[in-house]
Amino acid sequence: MTEHIKTRKDGAVGHIIFNKPEKMNAICLDMWQGMGDAMEMFENDDDVRCVVFSGAGDKAFVAGADVGKYEQERGDKDSQERYAKTGEDAMQKIYRSKKVTVAAIDGYCIGGGVSVALVCDLRYCSAKSSFGQPAMNIGIGYRYSSLRRMVDIMGYGAAKDMLLGGLRLSSDEAYVKHLVGRVLPDEEFWPWIEKVTKTISVGAPLTAEDIKYTLWTYAQDESKRDTDRCEELFQICYASEDYKEGIRAFAEKRKPVFTGK
Repeated sequence: MTEHIKTRKDGAVGHIIFNKPEKMNAICLDMWQGMGDAMEMFENDDDVRCVVFSGAGDKAFVAGADVGKYEQERGDKDSQERYAKTGEDAMQKIYRSKKVTVAAIDGYCIGGGVSVALVCDLRYCSAKSSFGQPAMNIGIGYRYSSLRRMVDIMGYGAAKDMLLGGLRLSSDEAYVKHLVGRVLPDEEFWPWIEKVTKTISVGAPLTAEDIKYTLWTYAQDESKRDTDRCEELFQICYASEDYKEGIRAFAEKRKPVFTGK
């Protein structure tokens, strides 16, 4: 795996870290590939229930693409298609994951950083963070899948503001436009992220899978929705040992211990 993507585990929480602080974690081809490989590794790790994405240093989550590598990595049609496919494949691994994914945004979140955040289940940021999608400044294009994810979360008008108007959003503006779920004071951000991800990691994984798949299904075109699978996951929850454990723990006034069975 590239040195520009770091991973670690804290109990049931996996961390994927964009590690190019000297360039404010500007993303390039090997980082897209490394991000996908890291997500696949955690997806196959039964001990991991929550995956957190963050940026190294204290200035940026991902401050856009590493434009200095564009000529090398996206200079012709074939290389551009390879770059786009690598990035989309990596984001699909996050978007379709059974794990709960969290974008912990502490600083600049620009371009590809916004794209990564949008495929995560949850997005939280520090007060100093800012967001932008300056696509028109570079001349890049967006596929349907990327723009649909943005509109699903932010809405049609807000997506146009960022993409066509080139508006840079403050953390508070990002919250108002539903790009993030909460804004934390800078000094409280990481302790809060640690607390909320720990809470997620001890929750019922079958319930998380049911919720994630059903909401993902809702976001698809109606003709592609597998509602039978949604019903199956619903029934699995109520037939599970975890459901029995949850009921027992409630009656016994203790915290449940879920196993995913």
